Amino acid sequence: MERIRLREPQITPIEGGFLVSDPYGVFPKPLALTEGGLFLLSLLEGRTLEEVQEEVFKTHGVLVPKKELEELVKALEEAGLLLTEEVERRLKEEEDKLKKERPMRLAGLSYPQGEREARAFLQAFRASFPGPRPQGDPSILLLPHLEPSRVPEAYGAALAALEGIPEPERVYLVGVAHRPLREKAAALPVPFQTPFGPAEPDLAALQALDALLPYELFNTPLAFREEHSLELPLFFLKGAFPQAKLLPLLVGRGSLELGEALRVVLKDHPGLLVLAVDLSHVGPRFGDQPLSRSLAEEARRRDLGFLERLAQGEPEAALAFLGGNPTRVDAVEVVKSLAPLLTAQRGQVLAYRLDLEAPTLSAVGAGTLVFPAPPA
Repeated sequence: MERIRLREPQITPIEGGFLVSDPYGVFPKPLALTEGGLFLLSLLEGRTLEEVQEEVFKTHGVLVPKKELEELVKALEEAGLLLTEEVERRLKEEEDKLKKERPMRLAGLSYPQGEREARAFLQAFRASFPGPRPQGDPSILLLPHLEPSRVPEAYGAALAALEGIPEPERVYLVGVAHRPLREKAAALPVPFQTPFGPAEPDLAALQALDALLPYELFNTPLAFREEHSLELPLFFLKGAFPQAKLLPLLVGRGSLELGEALRVVLKDHPGLLVLAVDLSHVGPRFGDQPLSRSLAEEARRRDLGFLERLAQGEPEAALAFLGGNPTRVDAVEVVKSLAPLLTAQRGQVLAYRLDLEAPTLSAVGAGTLVFPAPPA
């Protein structure tokens, strides 16, 4: 009797049940399950179908027809969640592609694919921010990874902060991992394609960072496949700095190890540090009631208090201000990781907006915060 091997699925609650899907998007077809189906899924790993039947009967006194279990297993295979030889081949094929380059996934959707149109796009976003360029050349920048059309002034503020400054040799782009990582953080040392040409990796700096961490940094290539928290900010950064090399990093779980290692690497490989993070996530899409004035006010209060404390160089106070993070600020793990680099800095909040997603009556916060480099 063959024992079942499963991949860890992405589980999304929906009305009447759950969607389970391939977390990396290699297999695009999700599977809808009831609560009972999700329970059966939880029993499959490492068991035979007969053992699953026995377990359900022992627990609930119900005999699940074997045909029902076979149909579930077949649907899981189609969704890419059953570890068969064919599924493993497909995953390896996609991983091998990503070890050569990271293609554009959102071109033509979130930003233009052609360079001329992309330049016009950048100019329009810069124009959406009415403020002047802030004083000083930035050493650290916090900007969103939310869909650009939803918060144009936040991206425009970032462009204003970078306007006219000397181009850095490299950009450390630290995004939020929306897909599971095998370790606390990960990097992908390949060119990232953009409408302005490839953003080439700084292999020497990445290797230096990898050597300082207690885990393998290049650990989950597939997590970068559809990750918008890098792709969307990179569009703006590459447009502003066409020659800068890239260190693309994803954070899954916060730890000071990454920040301490980056502090060392930045001494020999200086560059602009960018935190690509969003703020509060509230409303039905995230498990709340529909957006109300009180919920919106709470989200704004949390977001602005968080940003203001970061701007004062107090990342620990910023994190403590969020408490249990009831509004789901997604910057938390990145800020935890980079706290050694943010402490005692002095910055300026340039833009903030809580953007309404009208179809779902939900909202997401986004802001822009710049830390000028200290005088030489």
